[in-house]
Amino acid sequence: MRKSTDECLLCQANAANKTNSHILPRFISTGFFGAKGAQRRGFAFNGENELSLKPRAVQDSPKENYILCDECEYYFSLLETASAPSLKFWKAKVASGKFKKTNIKSYLKVVEMATPNPVIMRLLVYSMFWRATVSSLEIFQDYVLDPGLTESLRSTLLEFKALTNSDLDANLKARNITMHPYTIITAESYKDETANVLAAINSGNPASLNVDKFGFILFKAEGDISEQVMADFSNAKLNENQIMVVSEHLWEEVMVRRPLEMVAQQARKNLSNPK
Repeated sequence: MRKSTDECLLCQANAANKTNSHILPRFISTGFFGAKGAQRRGFAFNGENELSLKPRAVQDSPKENYILCDECEYYFSLLETASAPSLKFWKAKVASGKFKKTNIKSYLKVVEMATPNPVIMRLLVYSMFWRATVSSLEIFQDYVLDPGLTESLRSTLLEFKALTNSDLDANLKARNITMHPYTIITAESYKDETANVLAAINSGNPASLNVDKFGFILFKAEGDISEQVMADFSNAKLNENQIMVVSEHLWEEVMVRRPLEMVAQQARKNLSNPK
C-alpha cells in the first residue's frame, strides 16, 4: 500500500501526495454509468468470483491514491482538458466540417481530427497506458507492459511536463516525442450505451485498453503493426491524429462481448481450479 510520502511514480522527485487519481481519464471512462443526476452504477468483474458471488457495484472509474504528485496530476489534467472536446464531440465536429470523415468500408470510417495538437493526443494516450501499468488496483493487477516500453512512456511524458498551457505549447515546439504508434477505435452507434466496458486485458505488443466508448491500442514500434488496416489508420506518424469508427455490430462483438467472454472463461477456470 503506497503512502503520501512515497515518491511520485512519474517525476520520481516529488512526494506522491495526490489522492483519487483517475487511472483512465474521467471524461471518457464514466459515460456507461448513466446520465448525470441519475443513479450511476456499474459492475466490477475480476474473473474470480462471477460464477459464485454477485459482481461488486461501482459508481466511478478506477481511482488510486498516492501514485502521483500534485504537479504531475495537474499536468495530466492539461492533456485531458485539451483532448476532451475532440474525443467527446467528434460527431458534432464532423457535422460542422471541422473534422473530416472518410468512408473506407461498410463497417469502417476514419475521422481525421484537426484538434488537439497531435502530440498532445499522443501524450494523453501514453499517459493512459502508463497509468494502467503502474496501478496496483485489482482491474490492472495483471496488466504489465514491457519494462522498456513503460520507462519510455514515463520518460516521454516527463519530458513534456508542464504546469501551464503556455509552457506546454513551448515544450511541443522545442522537443521531439518518442514515437510509439497507437490506434483509437470508437463506434458510430451502440446497441446499448450503458453496456460498454472498462477492460485492461492485453498488455502485450500491441497493448490494449477498452475505455467505455473508446478502444486504445499501443504498439512498441511501427514495424510491429502486422494488420494492413491498422497500418493504414493508426497514428504512426508525428502529425497523424485519427480515429477508426467501426459499425455497431463490430463494436458489440469485439469491444463488448469478447472482454466479457474472457472474464467468464477465467471465472469458470478459477471455479474448477480453486487456489
